[in-house]
Amino acid sequence: MDIKGEYQIACDRQRVWQALNDADVLARCIPGCESIEMQSPTSLNARIMASIGPVKSKFDTHITLENLNPPAGYTLTGESKGGPAGFGRGSADVRLEEKDGGTLLVYDAKFQVGGKLAQIGSRLVLGATRKMADDFFGNFSRELDPAARRVDAAEIATARGQGLAARTWLLAGLVLAALLIWWFLIR
Repeated sequence: MDIKGEYQIACDRQRVWQALNDADVLARCIPGCESIEMQSPTSLNARIMASIGPVKSKFDTHITLENLNPPAGYTLTGESKGGPAGFGRGSADVRLEEKDGGTLLVYDAKFQVGGKLAQIGSRLVLGATRKMADDFFGNFSRELDPAARRVDAAEIATARGQGLAARTWLLAGLVLAALLIWWFLIR
């Protein structure tokens, strides 16, 4: 499962970097976080209560910070164990870019689940996992800047000059036209 997002935060990149490495800030921002403990500057353990569909469990989570590039970003890798509920593992690349007098936080996460979690359906798990990731990064961004906002896909494409939104609409229009033609032909 790939989950991506971006948040514009009206704080300088160094302040955002420091907050990403502050256990107290993380504990306030992680949905369902019951405890968090730094084991070293690059390793932490957390206990998180999470619900995904009908599965509700406490997950013991170990997170390692890798590919450290202060204050530009890092990679979080982690594994969560929820006993009979199953497990989750994944990684998230987090980049901090200076933009518009503040910081653009960009994340690209990949997750994998097993056990009961894998049995409840990939759409449900993907939706819940995407919500949890977005809730964390949203909480984190608003912790630093109450007016922080998620940058939507159309803004990202426009800002990067990729024209992704225009190509998506063009493709959707072509598919719709093909379906309409097909429907009229079979009538």
